[in-house]
Amino acid sequence: MPEIELKDDEIVIHLSFWERLAAVHGDVHIPATSIRGAAVADPNWVKTIGFRVPGTALPGLIIAGTYIKPKDSAFVYWKRGHKTLLQLNLSGRPYNRVFIGVDDAAALADQINDALTAC
Repeated sequence: MPEIELKDDEIVIHLSFWERLAAVHGDVHIPATSIRGAAVADPNWVKTIGFRVPGTALPGLIIAGTYIKPKDSAFVYWKRGHKTLLQLNLSGRPYNRVFIGVDDAAALADQINDALTAC
């Protein structure tokens, strides 16, 4: 499971070697100024992400990589076995949304939103 590190000025999503290989992507660095909020992803999230370019998709097993559709781009890392899915809503480039499978998305979303409003 990707490791999410909350820093004062950014969120870093650390990917292991195999996660990087599946996502065809390195660690994701998100500046705090780009984060609009965090939430538990909608159950139909997979229908909203668009086309995979590049990445890995084995339905029901793993969805990883960059997904695009007109006026929207997302980074996704989800595997079967991840209990919940965190959605980060962003402004700016390169992504509008980030979806990461985690153990407790509600608690992590609250922690991120609290950090954003504490400024």
